[in-house]
Amino acid sequence: MSRAVVQLLVSILLFAGTAGAQAPTALKLKPATVTHPEEFSAITSVRELGDGRLLVTDPRERRMVVLDFGTGAARRVGREGRGPGEFIVPAPLHALAADSTLMFDLSGRRFLLLHRDSVVATIPPDDPAVQEASGWVAGADAQGRILTRSTAPPRDGVTEVTARDSLPVVLVARATGRTDTVARIRPLPRRNVVTRDAQGRIASASSTQVGILQVEEIPLLFTDGALAIVRADPFRVDWRSPAGRWTLGAPLPVPRIRIDARERAAYVERNKARYTPSANPGAPPPAKPPVAGEFPENLPPFVNGGAMAGPDGLLIVRRSSSADFTDSHYFIIDRQGRLLGELRLPATELVVGAGPRALYVSVRDEDDILRVRRHPW
Repeated sequence: MSRAVVQLLVSILLFAGTAGAQAPTALKLKPATVTHPEEFSAITSVRELGDGRLLVTDPRERRMVVLDFGTGAARRVGREGRGPGEFIVPAPLHALAADSTLMFDLSGRRFLLLHRDSVVATIPPDDPAVQEASGWVAGADAQGRILTRSTAPPRDGVTEVTARDSLPVVLVARATGRTDTVARIRPLPRRNVVTRDAQGRIASASSTQVGILQVEEIPLLFTDGALAIVRADPFRVDWRSPAGRWTLGAPLPVPRIRIDARERAAYVERNKARYTPSANPGAPPPAKPPVAGEFPENLPPFVNGGAMAGPDGLLIVRRSSSADFTDSHYFIIDRQGRLLGELRLPATELVVGAGPRALYVSVRDEDDILRVRRHPW
């Protein structure tokens, strides 16, 4: 029997066993060493610098801040605008080599390059690498590459993207824009509508998610060049090493959650603001609660975009909320695709990033204000 057939049979047996799998091992976070006093409205991402300070982006307040946990000081980095060193909305921060950081300004369609706590370069929209990014970056590495996914040009009329389709995952050289397609992922099901005017120009374009509780598989590029892909069905993580070798993860021993009447009721309760009339007279009418036929058979194991680089090269994946999992839950996965355990935090706390030996958690108080807390790993 060939090695490939043996691996396939092992994967099938492991997958078959996940339905009755034991709950993942509970991991306990070490007590926080410090909480920074600076207040935020929202946090997109954080980036730990070599001296222990922390870059933080707040998209609601449209600011990027560097925090000093030793002194409690906070200082803005860059500013809002369209000029050199400025940004429209701060986006996730991606660590590069030599204490440098890359940020993609989505609204401005350009890259900002930071060294330590200063913006040192603005890479314009006509740069080949910026154009290849197409408005979406899923990591950068010390080898001068970014990770993105490639989408086909919009087609006229109505087109459907289903879970049976796939999107190319592409590594892009920042210096040249050269691309290398390294994998494919399952997309988020969507309905796209494109219309053109009499001159053949696009008059309108829209893209609407089809169904609820649908997820897109998640690719993530680490600073050292490793690439993780979080797969949805079966739930597993495939890894590509910095040298380009693939390790295909076995299905993770996480019990499937069937969406029954209790789960449907829990979903509506979690999203009740969306289905409740607003007190504002000018607000649009609330959405109608979904009916049973709109739900998938099983709850997705993770949330859209819910993966980030953790300490020690580990992967952190946020678990989907359910009737029994109402707090913040995270799967911790190693580079062989093995589930090390599950980290549980209160619903008011979220993991926002990591350093080599620290985990950063945002804590929301009763006034809806966020602060950042550092935990040793």
